[in-house]
Amino acid sequence: MSTTQVVQVASISTALAAAGGIANMSLFDIPMLVSQPASRSLPLIRWLFSRGSHIFPTAAFVSSSGFAYLAYNALPPATGTFNNLLSSATRGGPVTWYVVAAALSISIAPWTMLVMVPTNFTLIEKNEQKGGKRSAATPDSATKRSADGSVNSEGDASQWTDLSVPQERTKENTTKDEDREVQQLLEKFGRLNSARAVLIGLGGVVGLVGALG
Repeated sequence: MSTTQVVQVASISTALAAAGGIANMSLFDIPMLVSQPASRSLPLIRWLFSRGSHIFPTAAFVSSSGFAYLAYNALPPATGTFNNLLSSATRGGPVTWYVVAAALSISIAPWTMLVMVPTNFTLIEKNEQKGGKRSAATPDSATKRSADGSVNSEGDASQWTDLSVPQERTKENTTKDEDREVQQLLEKFGRLNSARAVLIGLGGVVGLVGALG
């Protein structure tokens, strides 16, 4: 198998696998969390955020980098100037497909940061306010932080090394009104997350079209 074929398989499979994992959160995890009181759903969604940050940005970078390499590798010989490069990328054929696939795959990064983070951080803050933790290994003293403090692991082990199970429930109980508010936030996250799955999934499909073409 040639280097190009290895990169094709790795980039396409990574994008599609990531799309499946992201979609699984919206299709299966979120409905289960919505059915729970916020005292249980908040630490669980916080744990999912931590695990997702380990996997999906890396998958987006790997697949997008692979597609960018394939686009460059598919350029015709002696494509020396910027205008020639731009022409090749917009002419159609494998170069165009791979450029679009790379853009779609990495687009989940700005989508997450610009569109999803406000909802995510609200859920993280509510978890902290109720004495919720990122995982069972987080010390009890590392609660009541801001969302930034939680994400930055203030007073806590790095989320990259903490592989413990989720906390069962927050220390403090939640009211019915809080439960409804968190359920609405979870449903919103589920919708936004579905769009993220579509973006990187389309990246994988477009990359496959480029490989087959």
